[in-house]
Amino acid sequence: MTKFQQEENSPVQKGKNFEMKIEKLLTDANIKCEITGGPSDKGIDIKGMKKGVKFIIECKNWRTKNIDRSIINQIEGVLSRQSNGTISIVAAPSMNRYTPGAKKTARTRE
Repeated sequence: MTKFQQEENSPVQKGKNFEMKIEKLLTDANIKCEITGGPSDKGIDIKGMKKGVKFIIECKNWRTKNIDRSIINQIEGVLSRQSNGTISIVAAPSMNRYTPGAKKTARTRE
């Protein structure tokens, strides 16, 4: 395997590819957004707006690790630093990646 192939398959690159995929899905749906992810993204991988509603997205391209309450709590902390009316989203490749506790926590938050 070449160094390029190793980098292409790295967890960081897989995360960036997932961010680009989510951004493309949104853009294709005429939703204005931009990738902000990177080492200093402060918990926001994508930000955008649809019909005057701002949103932030944290992308988790996890294949072996589940998204638990701690991730929901982290995005809530990030959301608390945003303007009123901003919504937050945690994007994952499958709903199966969310633990029951994470789903319950996300559903009960305003």
